[in-house]
Amino acid sequence: MAYSILPSEIDFQNYSFDFEDYVKNEVGLDITNSAKRNGETGDNICRFFLKGHCSKGNNCQFRHIRTDPSKAVVCKHWLRGLCKKGDNCEFLHEYNLRKMPECWFYSKYGECNNGAECIYLHIDPESKIKDCPWYARGFCKHGPNCRHKHTRKVICQNYVTGWCPQGPNCPNGHPKYELPPPNWDDGQGARPMAQDRTFGERHETSRQDNETPTFRNVEDVTCFKCQQKGHYANKCPQGRSQHDMQL
Repeated sequence: MAYSILPSEIDFQNYSFDFEDYVKNEVGLDITNSAKRNGETGDNICRFFLKGHCSKGNNCQFRHIRTDPSKAVVCKHWLRGLCKKGDNCEFLHEYNLRKMPECWFYSKYGECNNGAECIYLHIDPESKIKDCPWYARGFCKHGPNCRHKHTRKVICQNYVTGWCPQGPNCPNGHPKYELPPPNWDDGQGARPMAQDRTFGERHETSRQDNETPTFRNVEDVTCFKCQQKGHYANKCPQGRSQHDMQL
């Protein structure tokens, strides 16, 4: 089944077909757009947002509707017959298996009781894992414990020499020499190496912690025999006098 993609900036409100009068007058069917019946014309849609950007953002008085078919998925409410937006819905109102929403049970628990009969998409969790930029540069300090994907590829000799005619379509590896940004994983992966302390700094800190004195001042010591401060129990003067009296 083939789908045609039309530019979103085309105004279809001014277009009409020759058979519309026949259908309205002879057949008696109301083929008026639901948006027109509700008083919502194309003038209520923001034309700047349709072109990709609206400077007003959420403060815009017009409606912001996403009409990009490549990014849209099938409306889950339409599948159950509960969508109230009709033609104004930003999701697809057609049964297309390639654009179905993701199965919540499979993404949450890794399995779905419906199995192959489930109409929603079962996306492999490993396909969502991002490639490790440090491994792409040549070394990742986290090794096999890294949260990101380590894809091993044979190095491209043409790329190392200076130029590869296949570009990003090359099946071999193209080493990346630029450093990843500090927030490249948004806190979901391992910390970038630049944010970690070096071994020398960790060793110096641990040595300073070990050299910290653990004894207390004598003024803060409380004797458990006389309950007075300033001396230890083995040097308590009252304890000595009581011991001499018993002898």
